[in-house]
Amino acid sequence: MQWLGPEIAARYESTRWPVLLSVCPDIERMQCREHALQSAGYVVASASTVFAANEMCQICSFDLVVLDSEYASEARYIQERYPSVLLDAGTSERDLLLKLSEVLQLERAAAIH
Repeated sequence: MQWLGPEIAARYESTRWPVLLSVCPDIERMQCREHALQSAGYVVASASTVFAANEMCQICSFDLVVLDSEYASEARYIQERYPSVLLDAGTSERDLLLKLSEVLQLERAAAIH
């Protein structure tokens, strides 16, 4: 996934990389996602439950939350507090990174205006 890093970096003009919270019930999928995001240059914290994610939100600030669609109804608090990306089952790492890039650009544009 490193090949997408420079493309995303060129689009997201900031002095720091965004800090993401990834919430995924499947440990193997969570580790693959975390590796892909870190390879692309993101700072990532991961949680395997919504409870853990809510607790992490109490002590840390995140720029964006990546949620598996299984948690869509349980994670209302997180979705209200942070920009979120809901991932359907089978979302590829490449699609995830492209989607994150789009969402971060929209968030940045909203913050400027």
